[in-house]
Amino acid sequence: HYCFRPRYIPDDCRDKPYSSHGNHKFDLTPERLLSEGGELRAKLEAYGMTAFGSVPYAMIEHSDEQLALHFDGAAAAGAGRVRVQPYGYPAGPFNYEELLERTVARYREVIAIAQARHIKIVIETHARSLAASPGLALAICKHFDPSEIGVIFDLPNYASEGNLQPNLAVAVIRDYIDHCHIGGTRRTTGEYDVYGFRQARSQMCPMDESDLNIPEWLVALHQADVHVPLLIEDYTASLTGRHRLTHCAEATKRALTAIHDTNDANG
Repeated sequence: HYCFRPRYIPDDCRDKPYSSHGNHKFDLTPERLLSEGGELRAKLEAYGMTAFGSVPYAMIEHSDEQLALHFDGAAAAGAGRVRVQPYGYPAGPFNYEELLERTVARYREVIAIAQARHIKIVIETHARSLAASPGLALAICKHFDPSEIGVIFDLPNYASEGNLQPNLAVAVIRDYIDHCHIGGTRRTTGEYDVYGFRQARSQMCPMDESDLNIPEWLVALHQADVHVPLLIEDYTASLTGRHRLTHCAEATKRALTAIHDTNDANG
């Protein structure tokens, strides 16, 4: 399975080295996905891959026209779902119930636009968003049918946002899990603030160096009968794209053996 990542390269990033969140080597804009989607899908299928979804920089506060462009591009490429993220939460005190109500109301409008194009909306459990955890994602999704909206169960972000146990996380959002991002994030030693307290930082890393034990999470998904695509998402800065994919593919195979070992142990 493969997800497209269309977005616009910021002008101040175009002359900089290639990066995951800056100057993309393949400048796939939303317009290019729309015009070249069929060709891209054919290339994927020629290598035995499936055009699965699209993860653009798309937020529910974007206009209907902006979102329709992303949906049309995904449809042209044969990708059946598009990530549309909820509002971010403010830095200071705010009324959560009011923001949640606005979020749900806007998703109703966005889902209608997407369904007209046979596209499913997915929300990524993303750090610093209104869907940072399974419970917060469920607060949004429970107002809709799982066929209308799904969740990207993102393991690297769970390592960044906070600690929770795999079986609890899966149980909370189980019916809405659409697919998983597998990769790694680890806490690093940060600076000390003026009060003498360490400020931890997070760093993207290979999945077998993550603060989360990936095999335990895959076992929890399997035991809950959640069988969804696992999409590698590795932004380790010290590795090339080829090395990231090669390393993560091998690590994924090792992690998946935990499922077989668990099945054997349970008879």
